[in-house]
Amino acid sequence: MGIFQQPVNAQDKGYTMRAYKLKRFLLVPVFFFLIVSLPAPSWSDEFLNKNEKQVLVKIARDTLALYLNRRVLPQLSAYPATPNLQKECGVFVTLKNKKDKELRGCIGYLSGVKPLRESVRDCTVEAATRDQRFPPMQAGEDQTVTIEISVLTPPQKIGSITQIEIGKHGLIISKGMRRGVLLPQVPVEWGWNRDDFLKAICQKAGLPEDAWKEGADLYIFTAQVFAENEW
Repeated sequence: MGIFQQPVNAQDKGYTMRAYKLKRFLLVPVFFFLIVSLPAPSWSDEFLNKNEKQVLVKIARDTLALYLNRRVLPQLSAYPATPNLQKECGVFVTLKNKKDKELRGCIGYLSGVKPLRESVRDCTVEAATRDQRFPPMQAGEDQTVTIEISVLTPPQKIGSITQIEIGKHGLIISKGMRRGVLLPQVPVEWGWNRDDFLKAICQKAGLPEDAWKEGADLYIFTAQVFAENEW
């Protein structure tokens, strides 16, 4: 029995509760899936400066408050539009409960489909209201969560699992009609090694935990990760 197949009882303490949380975390893919393997990006993995990161966090925070409480979206013209903030790149918005730091929603784009400011605004709404693992957030709940943003480099297809570096790379699997993605910070948060990471990405895609060994495409990416509580 693998580590992702332990008995789950929400009333148990210790590892079984951890397994319950992990099972929910890996329940469904929650992102807009567009895999485009591109040449290495022309910008640095850490291309956003402090001010630009603060702008994106403010867009997400304002979006959360306005959409949940008034069902309107902020006008992007009210925020700075530097060249970096206009780049089209993958991005995920992650919401976590302030009280227990548990996941409350996470949705994003794997590849650039629209300017970064717009993507952050749209993914904030999706993470708050359309993550199938959780009930939609309601009016007044915007202050119950913290916001984390992950800006991704383009996915790169790999030929060997030895190319995967824990703590640096996020991971994508594609096999048949099944897809799964996990961000770089996930294996660090859960204390996984590379084998655990591979098993988890398979489960995220709804595949057997060893499905990566045959007929699957694996992609890696890095991410610039930042949260509002950094400032």
